[in-house]
Amino acid sequence: MIRRAKRPIPSAENLGEKKGFGWKHALVGLLGFTSLTAAGLYLTRETWMTPVATALDLKPKIAKDDIATALAQVLPKTPPGGDLPKELVLDLKGRQYPVSVDYALHAGLTDEMLRLFQQYKPDYGAFVAMDASTGRLLTLISYSPNDKINGQNLALRATFPSASVFKVVTAAAAISERKMNAGSIVSFNGRAHTLYKRNIFHETTNRWTTHMTLKEAFARSVNAVFGKLGVFIVGPTELKSYAEKFGFNRKLPSDLPVQEGRAEITEDPWEIAEAASGFTKHNTMSPLQGALIAAAIANDGRLMEPYVVSELKNQAGETVFTGGPRLSNVVIDAQAAEEMKVLMRETVTSGTGRGSFRGFKKGEFGDIDVGGKTGSLTGTDPAGRYDWFVGYGVQGEHRLAIASLIISKEYWKVKSTVLARRAIELFFRDKIGSTTIAEGRRIASRKSSLALASRKSRRSKRRR
Repeated sequence: MIRRAKRPIPSAENLGEKKGFGWKHALVGLLGFTSLTAAGLYLTRETWMTPVATALDLKPKIAKDDIATALAQVLPKTPPGGDLPKELVLDLKGRQYPVSVDYALHAGLTDEMLRLFQQYKPDYGAFVAMDASTGRLLTLISYSPNDKINGQNLALRATFPSASVFKVVTAAAAISERKMNAGSIVSFNGRAHTLYKRNIFHETTNRWTTHMTLKEAFARSVNAVFGKLGVFIVGPTELKSYAEKFGFNRKLPSDLPVQEGRAEITEDPWEIAEAASGFTKHNTMSPLQGALIAAAIANDGRLMEPYVVSELKNQAGETVFTGGPRLSNVVIDAQAAEEMKVLMRETVTSGTGRGSFRGFKKGEFGDIDVGGKTGSLTGTDPAGRYDWFVGYGVQGEHRLAIASLIISKEYWKVKSTVLARRAIELFFRDKIGSTTIAEGRRIASRKSSLALASRKSRRSKRRR
């Protein structure tokens, strides 16, 4: 007889072990699935977060680069002197997001400066004005009769040789790093606006040697002096560093598609002299960058990020972006900036810009602190003679920075300094309760005539 073996009765402990084993695996699996899902959503967030936010009409995160990209698409279609588009479509990680735009531009100043361009009709021109203390762009003009520039905005192009405007960089480096000042004595041989190796590397002191202060050399734009400063005082390392601080060789943080300015500074002594003096076509910048260079000086060495968009609204009318002041970098300290202002004032009082600013201080605008730097060089893109003025006007809390560029093929129709002076007058006109410098002169002339007539009358009475 065969008996079957009895199955062992499972104990409570065995049952508990089997049930516990399955529950733990389920929990681990659930946690693993959750982790993988979360990681996948995180890694692909750029492709689904913005579309979902847009579909739900949530406010997306908008960066300046998003605005610059959208403007880069529409600016070529904007005619020279035309208004910037009031509607934009932003590309937010693949999602099209339509917005309406409010710009920070100063309508009155823009219209008047555009009228002056249309009056003088230069072959090419660009003009930028900005509030140096905030970075707000007030005027952004690109001009060419008959649209010769094929839809390109000259104010944002960096194909123009910076010429002697680069002397601002060299002077700032010499003052900040080598403790030079406006009264430091410098010497040179040769003419002011030429540059020869013998005048840089062969130190000769004779009866033809010219001695002057740094501010005089800056105002007269003496190439040999700044070539020697670059080679023997500043050096290539510091020159590169300060060029970058002033916006060369880096992307400018802005909501505009501005090209990057270039400064080629090598270890070769002669090339250093050319770069430091601006006597080269390898240093290029945009008019927008030119205004930033002046703005850094006017704002006590603090460079603000330039912006043209004050506000963006979605289709529901809700504000989704607000532009405003933001510090870009500190170029030089406040003391060095004050010393640079001494140099730049000298340019408009006794230097290369004195002709256009003659009589400025005698009129109603006499309390405005004005300075700048001129530059001129022949360029090829577009072909012509380039005439620069970058400068500032400061009165109290008002700080205007400007860059004026005129390119002429055969002969000058207007100088950049003339437009710069006019812009300063227009900007400060309502701030000081005045009209124009010309009207101020006429008032002063009438007062002088009346005073002269009164003196003659008194003299004739004494003779009697």
